[in-house]
Amino acid sequence: MTDDVLSRAGDAARSYAEPGWVDISATIKQRLRTVTQGSRPIRAAADNGTTLFVTDRVLISALRVAIAPLRCELERVQLTGPGDTCTGAVLDVVGSYGQDLQYLADQIRTTAYRVFTDLLGPIDPPFGTDGIDVVITDLTTAPDHY
Repeated sequence: MTDDVLSRAGDAARSYAEPGWVDISATIKQRLRTVTQGSRPIRAAADNGTTLFVTDRVLISALRVAIAPLRCELERVQLTGPGDTCTGAVLDVVGSYGQDLQYLADQIRTTAYRVFTDLLGPIDPPFGTDGIDVVITDLTTAPDHY
């Protein structure tokens, strides 16, 4: 008798659809797709002028590390440019509530551009900090989040 009740309860729990689960599930699936995607080679120039390639994963990882001290976190990075050329980026950022967001965005642009030039060398076609768009997608009040 107890096994029958537990079996029915288990079946009911498995068949119950939590409200909003479909939306949450779609978000999780999208994030998993971005995690499991292959990397894109980005053309770079060595100090001696030789062409080499840096994967977008290396570039994005360096951006995350460089931007972390600014009390924010990169949520998503979209490099722009045709083929193996990087001509800018769109950076989605989670910041801390109470920060001067304009100042934060300016710091992020400057830091990101420094990472681009450090890793890619002279960028052709050239772009400046104006080629980097910063979008504040969320704010957090958690002091230990960063």
